[in-house]
Amino acid sequence: MAKLDDALHYMLDYLSEQPTISDHDHHHSDEFFAAPMDLDRLLAASYVAWTGFVSDGSEMSRRELLDNVGYNSYFHWFEKGLQRVHSFEEPISLGNWDRVSERVRTAYAADSDFHWQTLRTHGFECLILDNYYNPGSDNGHGSLFVPTFRIDKFMYGYHSDAVAPDQFIPWERYGFSGRNLEQYVELMRHTITEQHSKGKVAALKCAEAYNRPLAFFPCDPERAAAIFGTHPSAITDEDRLLFGNYIFHACCKLAAELDVPFQVHTGLAQLSGSNPLQLEPIIAAYPDTRFVLFHSGYPWIHEVGGLAHNYTNALPNLTWTATISTAAAIQALDEYIDVARSINSITWGSDCWVAEESVGALLAWKFVIAKVLAQRLQDRRLSRKAAETLADKLIFHNARNMYLS
Repeated sequence: MAKLDDALHYMLDYLSEQPTISDHDHHHSDEFFAAPMDLDRLLAASYVAWTGFVSDGSEMSRRELLDNVGYNSYFHWFEKGLQRVHSFEEPISLGNWDRVSERVRTAYAADSDFHWQTLRTHGFECLILDNYYNPGSDNGHGSLFVPTFRIDKFMYGYHSDAVAPDQFIPWERYGFSGRNLEQYVELMRHTITEQHSKGKVAALKCAEAYNRPLAFFPCDPERAAAIFGTHPSAITDEDRLLFGNYIFHACCKLAAELDVPFQVHTGLAQLSGSNPLQLEPIIAAYPDTRFVLFHSGYPWIHEVGGLAHNYTNALPNLTWTATISTAAAIQALDEYIDVARSINSITWGSDCWVAEESVGALLAWKFVIAKVLAQRLQDRRLSRKAAETLADKLIFHNARNMYLS
């Protein structure tokens, strides 16, 4: 194809017809959508709210939101998803805000299944669901959502009074009545393995980069056993980290035993500790565990590329990346195609809570794929057939084979 624009339009048209699997999402349960929905509530449940600009329904708050973040990647793809789902074309403005809000309100009020059915009708065949309030849940929609199991909560279970993030008490939630660390780890293994036997563990997931550094070494069994049973009022920060390390290592082994990927949040959390290179000792120590390096490690996209180049079990993942920064996602995908040990290792997820934003995130991912492959078509690094094959892998087949086979 001689012209880049022609190649881009060709790839976008091709991708528009393809089904999609998202390997990471947090979609709210039906109860959330039973309350009246409108544009303000959708935005508050989106990444746009992470900018700090949240509409409270007043004209001033809406004006500030549009003026400050109306051009950034989060807002752009949220708007595109909203337009696609609710069938309008004009940009969101102060002038049409209430009309758009009424469209949203009417759609949700008319159909109690609107949220999850929208995902179906807009191309999602399956979404891997990370329900961090209830690990292993499929929100009651097992035909669409397949759970991952977030293991973070177990990393805080050193005492019956220890509380994990989201006010989650591991001993209470999982009914632990044992007396030592060995029994606690066995409970964890049994809980996850039992869910896996029901088809409800497509992967393990760790998002502790929001709370601690990704350096999960050293792993000292004797020290962990001594820490177990220490009251939260007496435990040190170092002990808490070491206990978490021990549990994380146990989960690395369990992921290999169950032959499921281990999804690890890298980048954009506690920035001082979320560089994906901190995971290299873990990746090297567990060659049979497939580590999915979430979010391209943004802003460390090249570090993920380096790990994917050197380790067959370091799998580059662009979940969330296209909506964080479309430009960075284009650069990352182009690089990962070049350096990953296998093209079949690259996956993506929308990483959203509401359908409109997931649809927007999917549009962003299709745009990223189209941009990267169009360039390769234009400069003849790919034939049309090869571009279609690669697009199919990136939009659907890689995730299906990694999580659902």
